[in-house]
Amino acid sequence: MRRGLRAMMKTRVFDARMLIAQRQKKLSFYMQCLGEEAIAVAHSMALQDGDMCFPTYRQQGLLLARDDISMVELICQLMSNQRDPIKGRQLPVMYSYKRAGFFSISGNLATQVPQAVGWAMASAIKGDSKIASAWIGDGSTAESDFHTALTFAHVYRAPVIINVVNNQWAISTFQAIAGGEGTTFAQRGVGVGIASLRVDGNDFLAVYAASQWAAERARNNCGPTLIEWETYRAGPHSTSDDPSKYRPADDWQRFPLGDPIERLKKHLIAIGEWSEAQHEATQKELEAEVIAAQKEAETPRHACSMAACPAPRPCSTMCTRTCRSTCAGSASRWGCKPWQNKTKNQGGVPMTMIQALRSGLDVMMGRDDNVIVYGEDVGYFGGVFRVTEGLQAKYGKTRCFDAPISESGIVGTAIGMAAYGLKPVVEIQFADYFYPATDQIVSEAARLRHRSASDFSAPMVIRMPCGGGIYGGQTHSQSPEAFFTHVCGLRTVMPSNPYDAKGLLIASIECEDPVIFLEPKRLYNGPFDGHHDKPVVPWSKHDMGRVPEGYFKVPLDKAAVFRPGKAVTVLTYGTMVWVSEAAAREAGVDAEIIDLRSIWPLDLETIVDSVKKTGRCVVVHEATRTSGFGAELTALVQEHCFYQLEAPIERVTGWDTPYPHAQEWAYFPGPSRVAEALKRAVEA
Repeated sequence: MRRGLRAMMKTRVFDARMLIAQRQKKLSFYMQCLGEEAIAVAHSMALQDGDMCFPTYRQQGLLLARDDISMVELICQLMSNQRDPIKGRQLPVMYSYKRAGFFSISGNLATQVPQAVGWAMASAIKGDSKIASAWIGDGSTAESDFHTALTFAHVYRAPVIINVVNNQWAISTFQAIAGGEGTTFAQRGVGVGIASLRVDGNDFLAVYAASQWAAERARNNCGPTLIEWETYRAGPHSTSDDPSKYRPADDWQRFPLGDPIERLKKHLIAIGEWSEAQHEATQKELEAEVIAAQKEAETPRHACSMAACPAPRPCSTMCTRTCRSTCAGSASRWGCKPWQNKTKNQGGVPMTMIQALRSGLDVMMGRDDNVIVYGEDVGYFGGVFRVTEGLQAKYGKTRCFDAPISESGIVGTAIGMAAYGLKPVVEIQFADYFYPATDQIVSEAARLRHRSASDFSAPMVIRMPCGGGIYGGQTHSQSPEAFFTHVCGLRTVMPSNPYDAKGLLIASIECEDPVIFLEPKRLYNGPFDGHHDKPVVPWSKHDMGRVPEGYFKVPLDKAAVFRPGKAVTVLTYGTMVWVSEAAAREAGVDAEIIDLRSIWPLDLETIVDSVKKTGRCVVVHEATRTSGFGAELTALVQEHCFYQLEAPIERVTGWDTPYPHAQEWAYFPGPSRVAEALKRAVEA
């Protein structure tokens, strides 16, 4: 109790001092936890080393309760100076301390609750005793990610504590706006079958006891616990907020639970373990400690005329993509060379793209116990396209399993698993379905390593069958690759044949960054050339269908010269590689077809070399024309090959409409449209 009282007092002194620093313009922003100190401090004391907290931005007590976290480091993060552990990449108070079990804070609300569940699932899969602790405010419980997390936690009996800090106010909205008056937030857990408590969050001993109980349940495989901590946000939402505009002036006085520090202090005095003199002395000691830490944080390491430690210098990663270079590199560095034409693959055994993808998963699951596969229908059923067929029977239900129908939950839990140390390969049943998971992909998976300065990372693969040609209509035919290439921190690949499919998938699983793995559905069983009224030649009768049975990789940043030529360069990927070849053959054009394979990172060198050689360029993709990836390719060719171009760059794409069902082949960029563009480019 004395240790907890001191930690709560330290947290309040720290908050008060940093609030002053913000008013002095030493910080850009700050958020206090005034009145809520007992929750984070007591909860921290009930956890063990190795447990992981997924906090929001008002849990600094989790760190200040520990003696092994430097207060100077915390202040440097608030000031975003050169000693900031996360290099000025995050707003103040958004800490990241893996060694302290404090997950990198996201500025988005509720997104990290599914991640905490995924981290806990990973611990259970590995037979570990570590648990996760997720944090969310009362207002954020309205977010869909919160409800998704409850479902996943219940379904998989994840060893996780889900903490709802009900401090009565979001920013300006009272908890009733989130539904907190008609029922309690604790009852949200009861509704999905999770053990739930509603606890006085300003009672240090109650918080400690409830946290210990929930942690013990999780460690004993009794499943998740939801705890609603009833407390009060005594201060403003942040330094950008003025609560007097929306909150009654006497609101704090009318709150029945009282000040958590004062309550514990009086209790300790009553039992003879504390005194007013001790309290006053401790207060002065902590004030001096915080002031000294602030002065040290403001002092430059090297003698200079600056009054404070300078801000971080701009770094190269702020100006370029944030993917790790370890996944890239030349072909020689990977120990293999990309095939250069359509007759390279003479070895291996015949495989469809489905079989090649399954073989890649099988190889990696056999090589690395950390590789797990899950998604909708991928377990017992083997996926709607049968890519994962047989993997559950071979590796068990903890290595290949079904997920609830929630794309956000699938990706969110995968982020937590990846952060734990697993290598999840998750399937979004159709690329058209990824939109509910957009926040988890864009704001979380893609940015995690960058925002935490590599303290955490999310090495994961998100498989998505994409494209049309199967009469799937507008919700089963989209090609959203351009969306992902716009997001820093993601890799995006799309194979055009079984050999590349397996090699790229293996390389993606071994990559340290999240990879969007797009699989053209129309190529699953054969190399479709756009002639929908003719039989498709199966992969078993094509050289590209011969695939090595064992381990091999195709580099994630190298394009392939699919068809050498001298008259015009065709830049394309996926199904359109085969459509472009058919068009060039039927039009009698000596086209050099470049199969990008990796849409991002892009092999610009191969592209530029080809266009400079031919002097002409046609870009082909199946996706919508406006803002499609072809626009980026066109701009790059224009920038790098302007003086070598002898004709305008042509684009052949889908139309700017939703993908139609009855008029599918009018939308699909067939060989006749590509051939017309090739002729225009050559004849210009």
